[in-house]
Amino acid sequence: MQSMTKAALALGLSLTLASCNLLGVPRGDVTGEIRGTQPQSGNVRIALIGLTGTGFENNAVDQLDIGTFNPQKRVYSISLPDTAKAGVYEVLAYVDLNNNKKFDANEPRTQRSTRGLIYATSDASLFGFTVKKGWNRFDGTTVSQTRPFGNYDLNW
Repeated sequence: MQSMTKAALALGLSLTLASCNLLGVPRGDVTGEIRGTQPQSGNVRIALIGLTGTGFENNAVDQLDIGTFNPQKRVYSISLPDTAKAGVYEVLAYVDLNNNKKFDANEPRTQRSTRGLIYATSDASLFGFTVKKGWNRFDGTTVSQTRPFGNYDLNW
């Protein structure tokens, strides 16, 4: 119960600060909890990776070190880029083994999920989904565009 209260407090604090959007503090476009046991010691970072028409995207989205507000690295809040290449994206947590602040394929990461994000440059029907221009969240077969994309929980 106490750890749940700490996690809720940390998320509340980071979301409150995120709403300020000052000094690189995330806007809170995507928020969630990192669950399970971290598979290896090291810095945990968040990445936004994707597959677009022009290839693989690997975006660092750590505007603020997660540990600053949450030393247990259990909750996170990130900003999405205002524009991106059209494609399918995934938010993941990873252990940055080489401290390059980029996700590398050999680094331990959270499990893949049936949820993700689609960035569309116009309203369209993509990958069997009807999406609107901008960021869209898909969870199974449900698509939404209402931000923040909350409860985007990640599991080790």
